[in-house]
Amino acid sequence: MTDIDPGGFRHSTCVFCDGGCAVAIRNDEGIAVSPLDPNLPAICSKAHLWRDYRNHPDRITKPRKNVGSRTNPVWREIEWGQALDEIAERLAAIIEKYGAEAFAVSEMPLNIGFGGITRRFMNHLGSPNYIAPVLLCMGNTAQVHRATYGWYTAADWEHADLIVYFGQNRGPELWPAEFLKLKAALARGAKLIEVDPRITDTALLADHHLRINYGTDGALLLAWINVIIEEGLYDREFVENRTIGFEELAERARAYSPETAASLCGIDAETIRTTARLYANANAAIIPWGVVGDMQKNSTSVLRCQCILRALCGFVNKSEHVVGPSTGPVSNTQLADYEALSQEQRDKQIGSEAYPLLSFKGMDLYEKPCRSAGLDHVPDIMGCSCTAHPASLFEAMRTARPYPIKAFFAVGNNTVMSYANQQGIIEALLAQELVVVYDHWMTPTAQLADYVLPGDAWMERDIMGPTFDVAPVATFCQAFCEPAGECRDWYFVIKELADRMGLDEAFPWRDCYELYDFRLAPIGKTWAEASERPAEPCRPIAAGAFLTPSGKVELKSSVLEALGCDPLPSYEDPSEPDADETEYPLTVFAGVREKCSYNTNHHQIPALRMREPEPEAYLNPADAERFGIDEGDWTTVTTAHGSVRLLAVIDERQPKGTLRVPHGWWKPETPQGLGKGLSGACLYNDGMLFSDEPWNLDPAQGLPNLRGGIRAKIERVR
Repeated sequence: MTDIDPGGFRHSTCVFCDGGCAVAIRNDEGIAVSPLDPNLPAICSKAHLWRDYRNHPDRITKPRKNVGSRTNPVWREIEWGQALDEIAERLAAIIEKYGAEAFAVSEMPLNIGFGGITRRFMNHLGSPNYIAPVLLCMGNTAQVHRATYGWYTAADWEHADLIVYFGQNRGPELWPAEFLKLKAALARGAKLIEVDPRITDTALLADHHLRINYGTDGALLLAWINVIIEEGLYDREFVENRTIGFEELAERARAYSPETAASLCGIDAETIRTTARLYANANAAIIPWGVVGDMQKNSTSVLRCQCILRALCGFVNKSEHVVGPSTGPVSNTQLADYEALSQEQRDKQIGSEAYPLLSFKGMDLYEKPCRSAGLDHVPDIMGCSCTAHPASLFEAMRTARPYPIKAFFAVGNNTVMSYANQQGIIEALLAQELVVVYDHWMTPTAQLADYVLPGDAWMERDIMGPTFDVAPVATFCQAFCEPAGECRDWYFVIKELADRMGLDEAFPWRDCYELYDFRLAPIGKTWAEASERPAEPCRPIAAGAFLTPSGKVELKSSVLEALGCDPLPSYEDPSEPDADETEYPLTVFAGVREKCSYNTNHHQIPALRMREPEPEAYLNPADAERFGIDEGDWTTVTTAHGSVRLLAVIDERQPKGTLRVPHGWWKPETPQGLGKGLSGACLYNDGMLFSDEPWNLDPAQGLPNLRGGIRAKIERVR
């Protein structure tokens, strides 16, 4: 940690959620608005509780080894040296026996402050089997943007005159920085379309609230495209000169009239026409990212339609900018050193045949346009351009098909609770010969591990970011305090393992500061110099250009077509096959984020937990009466896949015939171990309710459907 100036500010980025608000501290007196951005006082209550988090008595501050069994763990604190010696020895033995591909990692770079470094370790070992929870949350969105534009887009909030939200509910505790941008846009006269079945606080601000049926966003978007093309509302010059595939798109869209979409979406046809025209006739419309589109059966088509709408109406590089990759400091992709991984090992990547878009096969299709733009590599956008398929990986861990996976690291994420089919993930971890967790808490995932390594937290580390390659900027965050106990940064762990496993030449930097200096060398700076400011702009490569194979916006995607996927958007009924609507009369929606938690984190913090003490299921008063449920009843919510226990909240804002369940609930204060339900994870978490079988996955990305079409029932616990 660099020295603290007692008279000055230290600046950082809060990652107590993925909103990424700028924060600063002065003389260790508390959180303050960053002095470099005083007009964005976007600091929610979670950030103010950083001391409660850092000093929590349940935080892991020394390495732990399970000297019992997975099903009956017995934990013993050990020294770092012993932990790393044993992990390296056991991992090396597994690789010797099964091959490097038998090693898999699930990592959330945002939570550990490092991007690229884990992939470098895996690439030099020879493993292609990396997954990340961001695959279900913006990382996959970035790949769909890339298939359309060649890169991700950034919304221009300053000039937007129309905002279209799909399920976003923003507020002082939910992405507060974007909430302030939304409020500012509305104050200057911008219009808001909110597409959301529920009546949320953000929906109450909307000029048009479309209470769509769960999981039918793709049908609505295709109907908007239909109206815009049929009524000639598109930007002809842009379409003719900057896109390919318009005629094929127009033919596909003819099947999705407003009347057809109305019957699917539960929105009248005239409202569909009105809102389509409003979007097309705006001067600077934006469709900001929202996680709702990332976890649907039609996710690829939903995201493709959003991308296509921006292009049809001429908003690309006007109010939604294709920023492109950049040069400057060594990027996460360059640090990952993908050239070290042979083609033979890339071809072994789990799930790449069935779901190729986010795999090495997908990444390879951008080789020519990236080289033509002057890049000497293909950037890994958002850390998800070349990942294994999670559901297929967990299946391989359980079954050893197509080959054994026998070593698994969970780095900065609670893997057991982060994907669909939690039961199958637990079974997958039980089948491993080595499980290592790097985290702050004895999470349900950590409870199934062999070793738990204590990680530092964002307020304890100096960070060079961003941890994902997407925007043309380098960022610098300064520690507010020393790491608690014996908590160490992730580079320390990787470096120590690399040295023990004969990879020392690939990791020549003694610590993270030497690594940062190496990354900053291309711009002639050191960490000590650069870290005085929160950010350093980088030079974009071909900003505004389209790094697609055609060099244009691909309304019909050549990338998807080359991968054997539908190159045009479509709508598929998300309903589960053979669903018994008599037994399961409700449609369930999962994955909504709560104000006081971040995915599975923060349930330990008393000041937050007292505001949201129990996991809650929301149902309409009519449904509550129908099923004999009273406010505050404990209930069992059941699908064909599994069940959870939730506290009933009767809420007229919830549409009739539907049920909303939370994401990421467990109770850290309750007993640990599989036999005791992993501290409630097996009792409360939404991952117990949803299948990861192919029928419930998006066909191109392989993401699970959590948001529409899945049937459930609710019963009072007697």
